[in-house]
Amino acid sequence: MTVKILSSTSTFNGVSYNTNKTQSAKGELMKFRNFGYLQSAQKVTPDEMKTFLKVHSNRNTRVQHQQFHVVISCKGREFDKKELTDMAEKWLHKMGYSSNPYLIVFHGDTKNNHVHMVSSRIGNDGKKINDSMERIRAQKYMLEIMDRNPVHECHKVLEQVNSFSFSTTSQAKLYLETQGYSLNEKEGNLALYKFGLLQGELSLKQLNAKTNSYSPDKARIKQLHALFDKYRKVYNSAPVPVFEPLKGNRLGKPTGYRSEMADFLNEIFGVELIFHGKDGKAPYGYTIIDHSRKIILKGSEVFPLKNLTREETKDTVKVINFAFQADKTAYEDITGTRDTVFRFKRLPRESAYRLKLLSVLEDHHQVQKGLEEYGLHLLVNEKRLYLLDTRERFFISLEAILMNREYNRFARLWNVPERNEIEQSPFTLTGAASRALVPVNPEKETTTSESQANDQIEPDKETANPISNISLDIHQDVDDEALHGRRRNKEKDNKKRSIR
Repeated sequence: MTVKILSSTSTFNGVSYNTNKTQSAKGELMKFRNFGYLQSAQKVTPDEMKTFLKVHSNRNTRVQHQQFHVVISCKGREFDKKELTDMAEKWLHKMGYSSNPYLIVFHGDTKNNHVHMVSSRIGNDGKKINDSMERIRAQKYMLEIMDRNPVHECHKVLEQVNSFSFSTTSQAKLYLETQGYSLNEKEGNLALYKFGLLQGELSLKQLNAKTNSYSPDKARIKQLHALFDKYRKVYNSAPVPVFEPLKGNRLGKPTGYRSEMADFLNEIFGVELIFHGKDGKAPYGYTIIDHSRKIILKGSEVFPLKNLTREETKDTVKVINFAFQADKTAYEDITGTRDTVFRFKRLPRESAYRLKLLSVLEDHHQVQKGLEEYGLHLLVNEKRLYLLDTRERFFISLEAILMNREYNRFARLWNVPERNEIEQSPFTLTGAASRALVPVNPEKETTTSESQANDQIEPDKETANPISNISLDIHQDVDDEALHGRRRNKEKDNKKRSIR
């Protein structure tokens, strides 16, 4: 769980940023508090919110940057929108903003669930709310809300590192850094800092004693070598740099490296690969942290880096991802293959697939060329259309993605029966269709010879209802820009040429 206080401004652009997310279905307004007369309004526009915050903040004109904009983020989907919102309100109360006007917006459009909070740094009494050491207090209060003690956690991490076997002190330091600690050698000890505070110390003499007693586990090294050699033929093992995401879909500084195979090994076997490189350039080495066997190894001891960076997945083993058992059966019927490795995953970016398919119909004179541009293929099985994404290696029924009227446009082109059922929203199936396309356990890997996947689906967790008395007057045409943006750009270019 992380808390990040964003830069302050006098324009309250944080309101526009978050309301734009709600209008594009990428966010949801969870809380809208202490906005006076706006609380009872039927519809509240972003400009009205910003005006209210500006008027509230003008009680103190000496403070130039009056916006208070914060993000609370969890790892993956660890917490849902209601849980994150509750944490955000408790955090605002501890920081002194509970009586101020504020809004909380949930974002689920990234790999980590998070909420944004926007308020004013000026209190109701006209004084600036205390911001002394606020970044340290921000982390401290979040830990209190989560009932976490960072000093006790540090002691547990030190116990864990002492349980590992490693050949150099640098490997032990690397493990501590992966746990989020900043390190500093001081008077024969290794000081561990987190949240801006000293959390614990480790004797360097003790670390050196462990390295001197290191003895390689040759049996485990042999097992890991076989594991790497097997799965690099299934997953892409080449490391690629990971960059810090910035606004406007820009990329910031490189933060590390990852590969498809490394993600798989860490998730399934607890074997973590940490690549070493600089400025996003090709890595020059890597370290293996084997959490299951408590061993830290040099990558070169197990598997040469040059062999990991060599592409081995093409034309070796076919890998197809799918979300429903019926789709797996359909793929086998279409291709007749029996040597494919299937991976069960939840449907990724449903709306993105729908937008691409609609763009194929609207923006391309030839549908087939439009599909090729996106790396998509439409296949037919038992008079039904299926989508194959060759880039993501995902296979799914077209009926699970498109509305009936949208599906029928493709059905007419491929000469398959149209759907005449009552119109339904995409990504939802009812009746017999839902029973035929039951999701299997996500991220589970199997082959065609293995047993069938579980045919039960867990009911969705109860989520908070959206705010009923607040409306942002949201425009529903979420795919307008994606579908027609290029056409508008072409028209602008043509106008410029005609003026010249």
